[in-house]
Amino acid sequence: MSTSSIAQSINFETLPDGTPTLDRQLISDQYVADFGVRFDLVDPITLEVVGSPQIAKVGAPRTAFTACGADTPLPGQGVGQSFLTDDGSVGSNVETLLVTYSQPVAQAAGVILDTDTRTGPTYEEWTVEALDASMNVLETVVITAQDGPDNCNAGQGPGDGRADSFLFQRASADISFVLLRYTGTATDIGLAFDSFSPTTIPPAPSIVASVPQTDPCTYDIIELGSEIFDGLAIYTYQWQKQQPGGGYIDVLNAIEPTLEVAAIEGDTYRVMVTDVLERVAISDPVTIGFARFVNIELSVETAANSGVFTPLGDGYSPFEFDTDIDTLYEWSNAEEFYHGADPALTIDQSHLFLTAAPGGLSLVNVYDGVGTNAGGRAEMRMEFTGVTPDYVSRDDPSGDLYRGGGSSVLETRHNWSSPNTDGWAIGPLQGSWSVDISFADGFTGEPEIDGLTSWTFFDRLGASIALPLELDRRVRITATCGCGPADLNTDGAVNFFDVSAFLSAYNAQDPIADFNGDGMLNFFDVSAFLSAYNAGCP
Repeated sequence: MSTSSIAQSINFETLPDGTPTLDRQLISDQYVADFGVRFDLVDPITLEVVGSPQIAKVGAPRTAFTACGADTPLPGQGVGQSFLTDDGSVGSNVETLLVTYSQPVAQAAGVILDTDTRTGPTYEEWTVEALDASMNVLETVVITAQDGPDNCNAGQGPGDGRADSFLFQRASADISFVLLRYTGTATDIGLAFDSFSPTTIPPAPSIVASVPQTDPCTYDIIELGSEIFDGLAIYTYQWQKQQPGGGYIDVLNAIEPTLEVAAIEGDTYRVMVTDVLERVAISDPVTIGFARFVNIELSVETAANSGVFTPLGDGYSPFEFDTDIDTLYEWSNAEEFYHGADPALTIDQSHLFLTAAPGGLSLVNVYDGVGTNAGGRAEMRMEFTGVTPDYVSRDDPSGDLYRGGGSSVLETRHNWSSPNTDGWAIGPLQGSWSVDISFADGFTGEPEIDGLTSWTFFDRLGASIALPLELDRRVRITATCGCGPADLNTDGAVNFFDVSAFLSAYNAQDPIADFNGDGMLNFFDVSAFLSAYNAGCP
């Protein structure tokens, strides 16, 4: 065994000489010279060699398991695109894998993929044994299906597609063999063995976070990614967001390798990963770059069903949170009321506002305030143009009525009692869109408005706009996404009006004209604006 193999692992992506492995390629002695190990399939009783294992590549055809697709593990497991399987078929006759060492070692580690939970009396289980030169058992690790939420497929539990690890650490170099044997009762099984460190504990993990290089509208959903290196599965993730003072806080429930966030220019995130040995790695921060400005306008119908709308203002902003809307408001809580800090609630008032959080931009309405209120009932209708959103949070989903999720027209019916509130959240809202919102008779029964005396729209910057609490009188919210940084009037086009807007801002020393972001207004900003103008719309 060469000294260069120390602290290396076998990921089955390549042979030791760097040649890429092939799907269904037989593996036996290719790793002996560099790593001091050979791989054989053996009789589970006599341990006599009966064949050779083979390479399996992620994706079809299925040779080992089905999880997030054929032979496809969960993302974020650090297992690459190749692993070692037994006979290349999935069934009840799972072969036993024997790893034979040229020289005894003191440590070894590796992972087995896709140990599912099964319903009923059957289960999946792998027994991994470290054996001495006489094939006596030194240590045993049992990897079995765990209970918990499903990963990829319903009923398969948290082990579906997941990498589970084994680790042997001996006081002396007495491990001559490692035996992987299937000891579960479930059928339709294949071996998936990967990330094998034959002589040492794998190095501590490291992780790299990434932000997509796209041209989103502000508040559009973008997916932050991560890639893990080294460490030993199982990995746990925690995304964090930078605060104005420079510190970081955990994003609640952000425990996956990826994170969907609202595209807000300048927001900075990082991800922390912990491996099964409790070694922690933190990525370098990533910052969301340019996002096209979205202008949010508010208008109100002059009379019920008139079709004529009077503008109330524009430039409104959503409340920004570091927690998804459902968790933030805790509407799944036994206490049936709104838990958000902003906006502050008023008893007998209906509160309309927007939120930007992990999961994107949402339209939210909360009825009443927490305290001694008279309770109430309300029916509402929301008709969208440009998007077909769904309910992202439902207050009291078993006691209230929700229709139209995933379509352009959504209708709700709520009733609540003191001291609780009621409400809904709809999203994600992306790009340019509009919505007409009204109290409307969409369900059987009366009344459509009860227990409310006012309706108000709230803005993150402090504005509150009174709305008409009248049946069928619509309030319209319009969001217009600019086509690029040079679209200063956010009309979706780059033209003379944007040039005029830039010159006016420049002459007024308005920071919006600081196109190169250096804190000064000079020729370089004019040049940067002209470059953006010439680039046009994406």
